[in-house]
Amino acid sequence: MEKGFQMAARAMYFLATIVLILFALVFVGVAAYSVLHSLASFDIEAATHRLLDGVGMIVLAIAIFEIAKYLYEEEIVRDRELRHADEARRTLTKFLTTIIIAASLEGLVLVFEARTSDMSAMIYPAILLMVIVFMVLGLGLYQLISRRAETIDPKEGDS
Repeated sequence: MEKGFQMAARAMYFLATIVLILFALVFVGVAAYSVLHSLASFDIEAATHRLLDGVGMIVLAIAIFEIAKYLYEEEIVRDRELRHADEARRTLTKFLTTIIIAASLEGLVLVFEARTSDMSAMIYPAILLMVIVFMVLGLGLYQLISRRAETIDPKEGDS
């Protein structure tokens, strides 16, 4: 029964991976179409907004693709449990780093979009960038604590 469940779980992860890759490709296609369509109109202001929207969509596509790659590598190819603290730390760090990079790029795109409008539009990108800073600090703190925990021998406390 356990073997059947593992196969069903792997099939589900594989299906989710394929769907996420398709979504990423659709975002790239929509971004390319949108940019090319706006460039053909010869409206510079509209083209600038479409380019920034296109960059945002491509950043989102990269984040979605990275999540699909993570699912494929960690849940299908490796097919292992995270039994050691260093494995869990590396996996979580890799996953969060992908999210931090995607959110950072999106924050920068929002800053460039906000600069073309009034300054009150700068609040949301600034908040997003501050949240990203806290994510980086939290990830660094997690790594520090988890590395220290790896060096502690649990048998020392038993004596």
